Amino acid sequence: MKKEKPLIQHPTDPLSTQTELPVPQPLFDDRSMNLSEKEIIDLFEKMMEDMNLNEERKAPLREKDLSTKREMVVQYISATAKSVSEPVASVKTPPRPSPGC
Repeated sequence: MKKEKPLIQHPTDPLSTQTELPVPQPLFDDRSMNLSEKEIIDLFEKMMEDMNLNEERKAPLREKDLSTKREMVVQYISATAKSVSEPVASVKTPPRPSPGC
């Protein structure tokens, strides 16, 4: 008597897997609420430059509403702050040779 292997179905539609993922909550803190519209737009442009996006990719992002841009800028700022602070904390000073050597 042969045992049949259970049929394992894999999702073939990439959109179906995306809908199952939790949606990240917006990162609103005091700093993000204090940014003016001009500051958000300036930081948004800097973010796109840092990402090396060409004009073709920047155009649809520029059409986003201000609250979406604010969210993206706040996430960019927090990610940049983490990447800057982490390497500094992990740098270790080399051991100093003992005076007797």
